[in-house]
Amino acid sequence: MTCLNKNKRGTETLLDYCAGTLERERAEAIENHARECAACRALITAQKNLWNALEEVDAPEISADFDARLYARIAQEEAQPTWRVWWSRISLSGITWKPVLTAVAAAAILAVGLTVYAPKLQDSLRQIRSDSVDVEQLEVTLQDLEMLTPPSASVGKTPAGKM
Repeated sequence: MTCLNKNKRGTETLLDYCAGTLERERAEAIENHARECAACRALITAQKNLWNALEEVDAPEISADFDARLYARIAQEEAQPTWRVWWSRISLSGITWKPVLTAVAAAAILAVGLTVYAPKLQDSLRQIRSDSVDVEQLEVTLQDLEMLTPPSASVGKTPAGKM
């Protein structure tokens, strides 16, 4: 048997085992697996300890009309228009930001920054490209300049590359 503690479905199966809702063959297979698997054994032990602790706690009584009030609240939420549900999810409550508003604010700041600074960045890149020197072009230009110098200025000099 593969380890049940590795995925959600397996964990749910272990919880069903702890609740005693599994059929006998499946429960026995899990017991055999738990003898060999420390992770599953630890989950089963922790779950049983949790349930035992909850049984010891004195919980307040649930009111008689709890179910009626719960279903009325669910019906009220479902009756709301879709736009109001979405607005309640993204609106601010107190001073806490919702993740959607944070993402929108970040996107707006990025858009403004790109709009303002992109032209300046392009100008800077053009300037860098125009300031770049092509070595071969420079060499050709210097050779052309040597050919243009008057002969009196080039006495004793040999043209570049000729001997």
